[in-house]
Amino acid sequence: MIVFAAGCLERIVWPTIKTIKKLSWIHLEMPRSRYKSLVDTFATDIRCGRLPPGTRLPTHRQLAESEGLALVTASRVYAELEAMGLVSGETGRGTFVRETSLPPGHGVDQPEVAAGVMDLNFNYPSLPGQADLLRNALRQLALSGDLESHLRYQPHGGRLHERASVASHLRTRGLSVEAGQVLIVSGAQHGLAVTMMALLKPGDVIAADALTYSGFKVLAQALHLEIVPIPVTETGPDLDALDTLCRRRSVRAVYTMPTLHNPLGWVMDAAWRNQLVSIARAHDLLIIEDAAYAFLATDPPPPV
Repeated sequence: MIVFAAGCLERIVWPTIKTIKKLSWIHLEMPRSRYKSLVDTFATDIRCGRLPPGTRLPTHRQLAESEGLALVTASRVYAELEAMGLVSGETGRGTFVRETSLPPGHGVDQPEVAAGVMDLNFNYPSLPGQADLLRNALRQLALSGDLESHLRYQPHGGRLHERASVASHLRTRGLSVEAGQVLIVSGAQHGLAVTMMALLKPGDVIAADALTYSGFKVLAQALHLEIVPIPVTETGPDLDALDTLCRRRSVRAVYTMPTLHNPLGWVMDAAWRNQLVSIARAHDLLIIEDAAYAFLATDPPPPV
């Protein structure tokens, strides 16, 4: 009876399950095909320029209503476009078409290397609500000050009152400078390039940590400078090795990151910094201090 009952149940139930599976497949496959077509249509329009960068797309609800989709499906369309790097969603504002004309590797945003992998070649701001903070700052800038001056060429080193503001900030970090000693540059890489081009000449030897900032190495190669490595320890460069190196070679400068080294992360203590200064004075070295991340350190020793 049990075996027979199971057999009967099998004969009755299996066709029913197959039918349900077939109907479910039809139910799921049709919206999926439509959703994929919609993704492809948006992607084509964005890539060919019919939807230019900055275009605000319909809201999720508007898209669902106009295309006869479920709200969750409309959200999935935008999620896939965002994963493709074609749009960006901003909470409270909507979904916007992104700039896609830059070739790969030339844009500010870099694609994810792999799931769960952090690419340390680039720095990404990750302050909650940073887009809103930037928007508010730009709005305040537009409503105050001499906005018209920004439509004209600016002094190469920055306007004097802006340089004075930077000098005032640097004094809070333990670096006493006047406005005339400050140059405002377009990022740390630009600052390094200006410094090295002004102070060094092709063929000069510059000492740097054996593991150091890759952008500095690229600059040195472009300017035909020779980098000699300084062995590193867990808390800073091997300064005895630097001293020995300077006795053997004609070293012109030392490139150092005493506060939040990139990529090693150390913060050199005051004694270490003083020893570095003593070596520089003894061998007439220029010190190029890269303090791009020093503001992130809590109460570090004064700059070199």
